[in-house]
Parts: sequence; C-alpha cells; structure tokens
Amino acid sequence: MSAYTLEQWQNVLSASPSSSSSASTLYNTLYVGESPYGLYAMNTLVDQHTITYSPKLLGPPLLEGPSPIALTPDERKKYVPPKRPIVSAENIPSITHKTLEGEFLVLGYHEPPPMAVSPIFPARFPSFQFPTQSITWKQSDNDNPKQLPAIGGPSAHSDQEPSLSAMIYHIYLLYPIQFYSVVISLILLLATTIWMCGRQSAAASLAQQPPSAQTSRHSSGSRTWAFTRTDLVPEGWMNVGKLQYNPSEVLGRGCEGTVVYRGKFDGREVAVKRVVSEFVRFVDREADLLRESDAHPHVIRYFCMEADSQFRYLALELCIATLNDYVEEERVREKVQISKVELLRQATEGLAHLHSIQIVHRDMKPQNVLISAANQKGMVRAVISDFGLCKRIQPGRHSLSRGIASGLAGTDGWIAPEAHVSESTSYPVDIFSMGCIFYFVLTDGKHPFGPPISRQANIIAGEYTMQNIASHADATIIESLIKQMIDADPRKRPTASSILLHPFFWDAKKRLHFLGDCSNRVEKDEDNSSVVRRLEKNGRTIVRNGWREHICDKLKEDLRKFRTYKNHSVRDLLRAMRNKRAHYRELPQDLRDSLGHEAEDFLHYFTSRFPALLMHVYWAMEWCSNEPEFKQYYSDEVRERIKDEVLKDEAERKEKEINMTSQQWVRGKVTSSPATQRKPGGDAAQSTVEDIKEETENAKKS
Repeated sequence: MSAYTLEQWQNVLSASPSSSSSASTLYNTLYVGESPYGLYAMNTLVDQHTITYSPKLLGPPLLEGPSPIALTPDERKKYVPPKRPIVSAENIPSITHKTLEGEFLVLGYHEPPPMAVSPIFPARFPSFQFPTQSITWKQSDNDNPKQLPAIGGPSAHSDQEPSLSAMIYHIYLLYPIQFYSVVISLILLLATTIWMCGRQSAAASLAQQPPSAQTSRHSSGSRTWAFTRTDLVPEGWMNVGKLQYNPSEVLGRGCEGTVVYRGKFDGREVAVKRVVSEFVRFVDREADLLRESDAHPHVIRYFCMEADSQFRYLALELCIATLNDYVEEERVREKVQISKVELLRQATEGLAHLHSIQIVHRDMKPQNVLISAANQKGMVRAVISDFGLCKRIQPGRHSLSRGIASGLAGTDGWIAPEAHVSESTSYPVDIFSMGCIFYFVLTDGKHPFGPPISRQANIIAGEYTMQNIASHADATIIESLIKQMIDADPRKRPTASSILLHPFFWDAKKRLHFLGDCSNRVEKDEDNSSVVRRLEKNGRTIVRNGWREHICDKLKEDLRKFRTYKNHSVRDLLRAMRNKRAHYRELPQDLRDSLGHEAEDFLHYFTSRFPALLMHVYWAMEWCSNEPEFKQYYSDEVRERIKDEVLKDEAERKEKEINMTSQQWVRGKVTSSPATQRKPGGDAAQSTVEDIKEETENAKKS
C-alpha cells in the first residue's frame, strides 16, 4: 500500500469542525502521552477547538467478530469494512511506536470509543447504557465567557458510573423472574443460617444441665438430646453422647482400625470399643447380638452405643486382662485368684449359652476371653467378648453359609479346618477353637498344632501333638477331651454342653461318687452282659496286667481278709475302691495314712497307679446314660448317640437267644437257656417243648 502524505494524514484525522457557538461544551477525551518512564493515558476534558484523533480506519487491527459466510458481493461491500490503510511513520511525527507489520501508536488527544454495542449481538441481549453526565458551560447574563463549568444534563460522553440501586432496578426491569428467584433463594439461605445458629445456641445451653441417665442405641439416631457437662469431662478425654473415653489409654486393638479405650458411661468405668463407621452393618449386628446374650454371667456385658460422623462407639464391661495375658504374664496370675480349670469352665459356659441361642462366635481365641474386674466378694469371671464376627444360625437351618461365600472368619492358628475347604460351618468351629484354647491354657502357652508360622497348615493337615500334656496330673483325661474337640471331623466333636459334663471338670468327690455308682451298677450283672463286656474290654491294659501288683502291701493284706478279687478285672478294682471308701473309718490307721485322709488323696492313690481308669469307666458306662442315676454324668447328646447302640445290641441279643432256643427245640432236648431262666416260676428241668415253642414265637414277635 502507498503511504499518506502529511497533508493527506491531517485530512484523515478529521478534526472537529471549528464553529463558534455561544455555548461552549467540554468533551471527554483520552490523552496518550509519553514520559521518561514510559507511555501513559489519562482522561481529559477539551473544548470543541481541540483537535482529537479519530483514526477509525487506521491503527492496529481490531476484533471484528466472525466473518459473514453467506453474503453476496454487494452485501459484502456494504457491511464489511474495507482494509485499513497503513500510515508511514516518516509522515506523522506524532507516531511514537511502530511495529514490523506497520502498526503504530499516535500521541495526543483521542476520541473515546463509543459505548454502543455492536449490532452483531443477538437481539435477546439488548444494548444497555447507563445514564451519564456531561460538563457544560453556562454563560451568565453578562455573557462572561470565563464562567466556571457546571454539571449539566445527560450526555453520552460522561464516564461517571451509575449507583448500585440503579443497576439492581435495571436488572429487575429486564429479568423479573430471575430477579425474584435470586431474592427468594437469599431469603431462604438467611433463614436457614439463623435457624442453625439458634439450634447451636440451644445445644450449648442444654450442655450446662446435668447429664441424663437414659440410655440409647446411638445418639445420632435418637432425638432425645443427651449431653454431658463439659466441666465433668477429664482433661484429655473425648466426649461422645453419654460416653467419655481417654484416647491415650488404649486397652486393645483389633482388625480394620478397631480400637478399645478406657472410658466412662453413666458414672461407671467401661471399655469403649471404637469401630469405623464403614462397618456400620457389622457394628449394629454386634450390638444386637450383645443385647440378646449379655444376660449370661460369662458373656461380656453391653451398655449402649453412640456414634459420630466417623466412628461407632460400643460401651462394654471393663475387664482387667485377657486369657492370653493370664497365661503369659505372671503378674496377672498373681493378681487374679482363679484356677485354670475354673477359667476354662466359665468360658465354656459362656460359649454354651451362645450356642443355645443359635449364635456362632467364629473367632474364639485367648485374646477374646476376658477376665472381669473383681466384684465385692473379690471374685472374677471369664467372659466371652468380641462379637464382631458372630453370626446367627437361621431357624430351620443347622449351619451357616459356606466358608468362601461368607468369607473366612477367625484368626490364623485358631480356625477350624472345615472353614478352609468351603464346607458349611456351624457350632463345631467354636468347639475346635476352644480345644486349642484348652491346650494353650493347660500347657502355659503351647499350641497343639505347633508354632505360629506353620500352625494353620498343620490344622488343615490334621497334624497335632499332645506331648506337652503328658506331665499334667490328669493327662489322660485332658488328652481324651482335647482330642475330641480338635477332631478333623466336625461331626465327632462334642457340644459345649457335653464338654461341661466331662470328667475334666469334676472335682475329686464327684469322680469318686461316679466310680462308686458304676461299681454298684455292675455288681450283680452277669459276666456276659453288655455293660460288663464294655467295662472289661481292654481291661488288662487298664489294670496294667494285674492291679494287685500295683497297690501297697497294706491294702493287699486288708483285701484278703474279706473276699476274693480278680486280679485282671476292672469291675473288681472298682469294687475294692468302693468298699474301702465306704468303710474308710474301719480301716487300720496305717492303711488310712497310705490311702490319704481327703477325697483328693484317696482318688490320687488309684488314678496315679491306673491313669486310664476313670476315662475307661466313663466311656463304658455311657451304656447306662439313660438310667436315672447316671443322667447327671452324661449329656443329652451322649444319650442320643448311645441309644442306637443299645437298641442294636438288644436286638442282636434277642436274635441270639431265639437261635439258641430254636436249636434246642429241633433236637427235642430241654436244657437251661437264658429264655427259660427268665420265665417266671419256670425251671429248665420242668419246661416242655410247647413252652419253648410258645416263648420262641413271642420272642420273634417282639
């Protein structure tokens, strides 16, 4: 493009027309200048004689918006402005800056751009101009041209900004519906804020009142406000509803972030179990099961549950130690005056109670058997705790869902083998774990399945050892019980109620009483009776090939005074024990000293010499478990199991008698037989063939 000359440039700038007017007006312009520190721009007021630049078609390119695409050549000439010419910097001395592309900046007074909105905007966005004010000259009556300017009427050239109220009013006129929506939203927000502040104020005032003694399932779910006075919370403690706990005093930790703290509830010391709210379903189930089962003295007591935004808190009975602490720490055993057998008995009672209400614990281990604080009499209790994995067996079912479907529950080293092979699990899984606990307690921390690193693998393989039990005084009794409890076949494990009736939990007096009842029961039985046969089975092993060789000489001499005893008979050994116990006062003093003066000493005299005697007799006398005098020694499970064996043996005996009688009738001989002996008033020598035939037919019918 060709550059403009100086004369052409002055014509392009088109100064405002110089016309004299009686009323002079000052116009708003933009002055662009240059100082030693750089360029600057400022608003100025000039009169109509001042030359202002208006290079509308010159200077840097402006944003022109999208190019029209559907215009004819005539329309394009009409609506599309032509290319702006480029001015040569040599011709205009006021040009102070020029780019390589020919863009330039002119110093001096410039007309401000108009405030009108470009017509390319859609019609739904109307152009809006705020009212402005201009400064005009007012001449006085004496036509004084030097009168100061005064603020005049509206003018499009004023840059004074409108007030806020004018803007709001204008928005209301343009968008009334949106305006009302915003106003209503602001009013609702303000009302909600005021209500929340009032609620917090009411809560703060109620916090000054004494705490309520009413319990609740959890504070967030109930609308009965229960606050604890802040001045009653010890320093460093946390308060949640009716619960307080000390975060720095941790009593124990569990899986999935579970922590147990020392705390308080309703003025009493409790253990506060904190569980992550993500496991709310398990926490609610645990609380429900605790409420149903904590009436038993050997199940941990439950008080209440509270909650906040992150955790659930269970208030439980505060205990002083776990069974694991009792076994591994001497100081705990010195502090707790209770025997190992009594602890195991109480723990088994608690487990039997859970099973009686169809609850399977699924995580029995020494850490979950707690020792309570001493009561007013100084007595402590063993209680079952941690119901997080407990499940209830639904009515009409006998087991839980299969292991893999419901997840492997429990702790490695204490999990029953059937839980690993996806078999249905039930109460026997707790019995297996309890058997391991028995061994752990009685051997001072040993485990029947070996060290922890290989323990669970040995459980699955069924490899265990009982060598650590051998040194115990009741080794045979303990071994027989634990072997049943940890049997790989869950169907062969005893129930918790059967374990409580096992001789392991009997004291010396009850054991002696049982042996005496057994002796009385078999005293008059025939040698070939079922119960005597069971009693004498493997009898030589029980009496160690002759019990007379293992008793003291004083007892041998005393036994020879009254009657003859069979040296290899278990029944005769029981008879000797019964007679000497019954006539203890009549024995010589030296023999009484040898046998012992207490029941424990008397029993130990025989069980130390014949360690397998008690369990052998207990197994043999299961045959009589349905008889009234033996019901106190056996459980319903044993009676149900032995019932089929008794009926089967009775049927075999009757069939044998029938066969013997039939053979005698065929030969035409009348000899003594069990059937003819039992006939009232009958004598084998006087029996007739018709009587034998009639009895045979009756026996077949029965």
